[in-house]
Amino acid sequence: MPAAKKDFRLKLSLLAVLAACALFTAARLALFWLNHGFFAALSAPEIRSAFLNGLRFDFSVIALFMGPVILLLNLPLKSARWVKIWTGVLTAEWIVMAGFLIGDLIYFPKVNRHIAEEIVQVSSDWGFVISYMLTQTWLPLFILLGGFALAVWGISRWTDKHYAPRAWGWKKTAALLLAVTALSVLGIRGHLGTGKSIGVADVYNYASSPAGAALTLNGVFTAYQVGRKGAVDIANNFPPAEAIKNTQKLLIAPDETAAEPNFPLMRRRTDAAPASAKKYNVLIVLLEGWHPYYVDGLSHNNFGSTPVFDQILKDGVNFTNAYAAGQRSIFGFAAVFAGVPLVPGLPMFGYGLELSAFSPMPKHFSDAGYYTFFAQTSSRDSYRLCALASYLGARDSYGWEDIPERLKYKDRAPFGYDYDAMMFAADKIKNRKEPNFMGMVFTGITHEPFASTLPQFDRYPYDSWEHGFLNTLSFADWSIGELLRRAKEDGWFDDTIFVFVADHTSGGPADGSLKNHFRIPLVVYAPKILKPKQVEYVVSQLDIVPTLYRLTGLNPMYTAFGRDMFDASYSRAALVSEGVNIGLVTDKGAIRHSGGKLLSAEEYAPGFDVKQAEETLLSLDKAAYTLLKENRWYDPAANGEEAK
Repeated sequence: MPAAKKDFRLKLSLLAVLAACALFTAARLALFWLNHGFFAALSAPEIRSAFLNGLRFDFSVIALFMGPVILLLNLPLKSARWVKIWTGVLTAEWIVMAGFLIGDLIYFPKVNRHIAEEIVQVSSDWGFVISYMLTQTWLPLFILLGGFALAVWGISRWTDKHYAPRAWGWKKTAALLLAVTALSVLGIRGHLGTGKSIGVADVYNYASSPAGAALTLNGVFTAYQVGRKGAVDIANNFPPAEAIKNTQKLLIAPDETAAEPNFPLMRRRTDAAPASAKKYNVLIVLLEGWHPYYVDGLSHNNFGSTPVFDQILKDGVNFTNAYAAGQRSIFGFAAVFAGVPLVPGLPMFGYGLELSAFSPMPKHFSDAGYYTFFAQTSSRDSYRLCALASYLGARDSYGWEDIPERLKYKDRAPFGYDYDAMMFAADKIKNRKEPNFMGMVFTGITHEPFASTLPQFDRYPYDSWEHGFLNTLSFADWSIGELLRRAKEDGWFDDTIFVFVADHTSGGPADGSLKNHFRIPLVVYAPKILKPKQVEYVVSQLDIVPTLYRLTGLNPMYTAFGRDMFDASYSRAALVSEGVNIGLVTDKGAIRHSGGKLLSAEEYAPGFDVKQAEETLLSLDKAAYTLLKENRWYDPAANGEEAK
């Protein structure tokens, strides 16, 4: 006897929510298991708290995306097709969330945090994302899509066989719909009290460390929260006026003057170089993902992948204690090319932050008679860097589409070839009409997925992340050597200041310290201009802009969140952004902070004053946020420029 048909929509709705909760909990378990070293310091109560309070953040996104669909599914309509449509949508949402959580599990070990501002940046790189999914993650993608197709087919068959519309009255139906609406709103809010709905920064109401916060959160929640705002939440309540005053004391040198009260960090040197002073060229090479651990000249390991760079370290000014401003390329670009820190709470550079006026270093060089350019190995649209370089005043900007392929490579590299970009830049420099030049080349071969370039650089099998990185690092190092060879052959080596600096780190030891996550190679290389030496105090990517102005004698009004790297006369510190958190590295120690509370402290030398470091960090963060938010970072009229 066939089973009686009935309306199973309410039961199906409950099962969908429970399945989603189970999915997020399984992802949290996988995160904990796959990254056990990162979470090893958590106590049993902290782990229990993360799993229990994590449900609060899980249910927030479940209610947000599934709540409206469940409401539509349970409307008093009798059509079986209606049930099939919205049950299919629920299944699709579950599949998409599963795929996103899998992607988050793959991403998490790279930076020890969930996907956040990256979701904003990939919007201009969908070509790469789709290519990566089809080549590197095709198996889980195939399983998810296959599961979706099978689920939709099964739901359709089940509905045809077992569904019959309910015969409820309007009161019972209204009560159900009201209950679904109320539970959805409550889930999205994440609490019963007044105030805003739960946000990323609220995680520190339930966790006391970055590890605890990471285990409590999930990648769907963080990506949605950042994606819809273009920025992460903030919790820094340090007084803005005091923060700006403290920052002025730290960043403005004794021989600089800040003449505009409304732009308190904009300044100019009082001892300008004479007009007859010799002008030097500048070439910045932004190195994709280089970690000091893999550079033998910095780590004293014996990987053998960086013989050219090791010699550069010996012959240049080697800053052994240098730090990146963030963990993604856009942070390095903004810091090195514009002196801008991308602190939490602000939209990303390229996605709204540029509506504020920035101090345009390339334009200042261009106005001084330099040929200015930017070239990246990846496509022109990648991170919108070519457009941003033009926004900052670079006369020319180039991407992969503009750069001829010069060698017969074994694989097609998804982010281009360093050698080709460097030879392209050398050609542009050689053929320039201006007497001097200032440019940046952004490399990409060391970005995963790692491509085989030329046979002589495949020193290891492509059987691990580290081996693939070391192979491409060998090619990148050789490419730098070829660039220097061209500079000597073409006659511009002696008068050029080279700055080799990583955009951020990749790989390295399994160490959660700020030093390991943010320390980068940085060397100013100009053997005919600067004497070789090793500098051990803390410097940052943010210090490069004022350093280049001093080295070249350029003296515009400018704003940069740094200070001349050669100035050892004051206590230096490096501000870093780590997702929703911020950090400060000094010579004596480092701290992590949520903006609302101190998360951790690392002591490198006796006498590290944690309270003073906390005040400095909160001051820098608040000053940067306030001045950029209020468009008081830089006044284009100060140098006779048109406002952007």
